[in-house]
Amino acid sequence: MRKSFPSLLLLPVLLLLGACSGIFNHTLGNVYPDMYANQPASILVLPPVNNTTAADAREYFSCSLAEALGLRGYYILPVETMFNILRDEGLYHERNDDPAVLANFRKYFGADAVLYTVIEKWDKSWFLDSGRLTIQARFALISTYSFETIWDYSSTIRVNLGSESEKFLVKLIESAVKTAMEDYFSNAREANILTFEKALPYGKYHPLHGSDAEKWVNWDKTGSYEIDK
Repeated sequence: MRKSFPSLLLLPVLLLLGACSGIFNHTLGNVYPDMYANQPASILVLPPVNNTTAADAREYFSCSLAEALGLRGYYILPVETMFNILRDEGLYHERNDDPAVLANFRKYFGADAVLYTVIEKWDKSWFLDSGRLTIQARFALISTYSFETIWDYSSTIRVNLGSESEKFLVKLIESAVKTAMEDYFSNAREANILTFEKALPYGKYHPLHGSDAEKWVNWDKTGSYEIDK
């Protein structure tokens, strides 16, 4: 009887491919099934937790988050108004993921989900004739119905600030005197728009809503991207 040795040799390869398919076949639909099941339409942006030395990053990051989410098709509750209410209620510096608090966000403000953000890094560095800003943040959308995390992602954005040697001194001086708003808001805006573009499913108010379930996304819910100025 003839033995099929080639088939036996192929067996480990087939097993390896089967094991790896779980790594390479990750789409928005299977990584974030709860986003498609819940389909949140309105989001309350909570004040970000700022773990960096950039004191004003929190406020400007918040404003840029609202715009970035809006571009993905979500209705965002007015950020400044909500922050004022949270301050009045003594909740501005809290995480606010307690089920009772989340239920009240839904009951009184109509929020389907809240966005929780942690800014982990905001580091600007210069080397010879070039500069780089590194922004690292973690995001989580928590449902006000199930009180569960329905979407989460961590991103590292490297903003290349320029490398033309004749402009280096000018850029260095500008960096030193630039206002917080110019620095924080514009860079946070670009970073958050890019992050959500890569990993957040379209919301109800986007014309492509429901069409991205097969879009590929990193299986470990992290991403590293670059922006050239």
